[in-house]
Amino acid sequence: MLLFPSPICVLLTLIQLFFVIAASQLDASNNSLPFDLETSLVFPYTVIQDETSKLSFNFSFLHNRTSNKNEAASDSKIVSEFPQRDGYEWSIFAKLDGSQIAELKGKSEFFAHEPTGTINILIKGNLPGRATLYFCAATNGNNVSQSSIKSCDSRDLTYKLYVERKERPIDIAFNVVVILLVVMTNIGMGAKIDFDVVKAELKRPIAPAIGLCCQFLIMPMIAFGIASSIKLDPGIALGFFALGCAPGGSASNAYTHLLGGNVSLSVTMTLISTIAALGLLPMWLFTLGKVVYNQGNVQIPYENIFFSLLGIIVPVLIGLFLQRKFPKVAKMWLSAVKYIVFVFIVFVLTVGVYANVYIFSLLSGEVLLAAALLPYLGFLLGGIVACIFRQGNVNIITIAVETGIQNTGIPIVLLRLSLLGPDKDTSIVAPVASALFTPIPLVIGILYVQTRMFLEKRRKKLNQEGSLIHQNNDNLEILKASGDYQMVKTDTSEV
Repeated sequence: MLLFPSPICVLLTLIQLFFVIAASQLDASNNSLPFDLETSLVFPYTVIQDETSKLSFNFSFLHNRTSNKNEAASDSKIVSEFPQRDGYEWSIFAKLDGSQIAELKGKSEFFAHEPTGTINILIKGNLPGRATLYFCAATNGNNVSQSSIKSCDSRDLTYKLYVERKERPIDIAFNVVVILLVVMTNIGMGAKIDFDVVKAELKRPIAPAIGLCCQFLIMPMIAFGIASSIKLDPGIALGFFALGCAPGGSASNAYTHLLGGNVSLSVTMTLISTIAALGLLPMWLFTLGKVVYNQGNVQIPYENIFFSLLGIIVPVLIGLFLQRKFPKVAKMWLSAVKYIVFVFIVFVLTVGVYANVYIFSLLSGEVLLAAALLPYLGFLLGGIVACIFRQGNVNIITIAVETGIQNTGIPIVLLRLSLLGPDKDTSIVAPVASALFTPIPLVIGILYVQTRMFLEKRRKKLNQEGSLIHQNNDNLEILKASGDYQMVKTDTSEV
């Protein structure tokens, strides 16, 4: 028999809930700040990295402050009688969360000798990102300490800050080189694809379909789970999510070959995922991307992202066209682009690192954890899905590698050219960090596979040599038995 709560129990519960809410409101009103701040500045306020900005605020202490701000404003809020507690006047304290991003320079405590006045805050930007400026008040008696600052309720007066990098000529040069690098490698990726190989793989569509689902279903969900569960800066979180929605990288073809996978399937999956990204990547950013970037309080510029993505995918189609219609030109391009890409990579690893050295300061423990989890879970789940659908070992290796390896150049170019504010700099932290962790299990796997192959070849060679020796011994036994051995021995001695 089902038991339902009686009306009396429901009424008592509602009364108890009412008193709990009323007590919390009373407690909140007791902790409310006894002053207001006004400023002509527009928030979120932007501070330039490595520069110090002065923020001015006008304060006014309130008498009998109420919870209704309109009522307090209509009442004579600036009192002639200065509010005191235990005979002491008040001090206003400023503090910042995210001291890694910005820091207070100069004074952070201001004595309020009058009911109204002005305070000036000096803030220096350290790294691109977000910070929050808090204000609280405490009596300036003999026992003022950091504990009294923490005890006051500062949530009523918070101001959001952005720290941005000033664009330098070296940053512009780096952006141009990265764009050219991505465009040329994508043309090369399209130019080296053999249509006959792709057609042959598409005649057996199960494996490419599994790979496409892993690339654009499993990876985005992994990235969404990581960005939602680990506390990250909104720009960095969006960078991880965009990386999880990116297509496979061309490096996966080389890794697949060295790991003994199906290279033809790898090339086919890379091509399909790159073309499909033109529609699927914006789709994911438009849906779950809003949830990931919700804390950023900024709209994702979908139009910019779409056109940036179009500029990245079109070179792949140009490469395909060259390979199909002008194979000699495609071959010449592949021969030349190797040297050009090598020069660009050296530029990125030298000048690029110098221009973006701030990235290493943003590599917190949470960022490194997310950077490792994204590709590693992709490898694991891609292989599990391939096993569930009873793929062969070579296809399992290929699908796992293609799932976990992302084209890091696409989210870097995409977000850096599309986002505004500090997020255009913080968003590239995710793909750079993930690129550091992705090769580790692959290199370990390659060492294992190549060592095993080497030992297997050596064992076969030794077995062949052993069989030859055994065969020669058998021949000698036959010669001895037939009497020809003595004749051969005599002839040899005479010689």
